[in-house]
Amino acid sequence: MTRGRVWRVVREKRAVMLVLSLALLANLGVAAIVVYPMSVSVQTGERQAETAAQELRAAEREFAAANATMTGRTGAVDDLERFYTRVLPADLAGARRATYLTLTQLARDAELKAQRRTEEIHEPRQLEAAGGTTLMRLGISMVLTGDYESVRQFLRDVEAAPEFIVIDNVALTEGSEPGSPLVLTVELSTYYRRAGDGH
Repeated sequence: MTRGRVWRVVREKRAVMLVLSLALLANLGVAAIVVYPMSVSVQTGERQAETAAQELRAAEREFAAANATMTGRTGAVDDLERFYTRVLPADLAGARRATYLTLTQLARDAELKAQRRTEEIHEPRQLEAAGGTTLMRLGISMVLTGDYESVRQFLRDVEAAPEFIVIDNVALTEGSEPGSPLVLTVELSTYYRRAGDGH
């Protein structure tokens, strides 16, 4: 009976049912043609926005890293300039003056006796000069005599000295006679700017 009633209402209200059916079809058509593509477009836009945000964050990280590198490079250039002007001797005379006085005083303070001192000037090697190296090396060789504690003190003091002096080689031998002092042969270097260098 219920089915019969429904068909009767449908027949009697055919015009209303037709309008409602058309409205339903129109809604489904709008949903299929307009709303669904727009929702897909919105989802695609959201994915693109997220991708763009990730790319922006990556670009910001790269920019920060590049900025830090540039700041570090500027700091390194400043440090190098300070090293050239405040730490290294300005020329050969300054290198000799700084090392001779310093090493003589340090040997005396450590109670070592100087037997011999020689110097040798070294030009930059060809590859270094081609690479822009403008530092000259003053090689110093010293032979000193004294006891073991004096040798240790001298080497510690050279390493702690404010002058830029590098210990290249150390040789320690016993004297030829029993009870004779130890013989320290030490090779050292300092560097200075080549004449005419603009640093």
